[in-house]
Amino acid sequence: MKSVILIPCRLESTRFPNKPLAPILNKPMIQWVYEAAEKSDATDVFVITDSEDIVKAVEAFDGQTILTSDEPKNGTERCEEAMEILTSDGTDYDVIINVQGDEPLINPADLNRLLNLFEEEDVDVLTFIQPITNEKDYLNKNIVKAVPTSFDEGFCDICYFSRSPIPYMEPFEENIAFKHIGVYGFTATAFEEIKNLDASILEEAEKLEQLRWIQNHIVVSAMVTENKLIGVDTPEDLVAVEDVLKNK
Repeated sequence: MKSVILIPCRLESTRFPNKPLAPILNKPMIQWVYEAAEKSDATDVFVITDSEDIVKAVEAFDGQTILTSDEPKNGTERCEEAMEILTSDGTDYDVIINVQGDEPLINPADLNRLLNLFEEEDVDVLTFIQPITNEKDYLNKNIVKAVPTSFDEGFCDICYFSRSPIPYMEPFEENIAFKHIGVYGFTATAFEEIKNLDASILEEAEKLEQLRWIQNHIVVSAMVTENKLIGVDTPEDLVAVEDVLKNK
């Protein structure tokens, strides 16, 4: 099975400008993401970006890049453009994995679990979720919540994603709500199908691109990861990531 990990990366973050190049223990954040992806069993790894500054930063640590236009509106659209460039010479991939450039704690073993499940099960789209253990995360709109079906052989399907605190709880209880981790795997067939979908009403309301897929009857499956993962949305998140890395 031939696979590629694409890491969408841009500088124009409204909440955290120049986020991908922010230093974490003397390395830019994008380097932590790339090096973790490269340790997985994926065939190829590329950072995809419209920024020459990011290209230079990645090439400085011998990483591979694909320079895209500035037209993509989200990470998946950037992956779509990158795949057109990659496959223009006839190269084909069975699985495409989108790892967000703000997940510096992503674990190679988790990426391998994703790849293995694609080989073992009939799934189209795969992602990761994690139980929420504190009310602050449950109420935080920057932490996307995922509502799973019951688990079968270690994975589930996702009913809905939201920035709202769902399912409703009063008082809050641990390990009932799940947070979504910014990693997606696609079969080549599912990836082609997603390319042709228009934005959905719920996607635009919640600002979550994965709702486009669910509203168009594409099943998004998920596995639980037990690894400590912190998506970086703010400078405070960066400090939390540094604390985790220092304690490893």
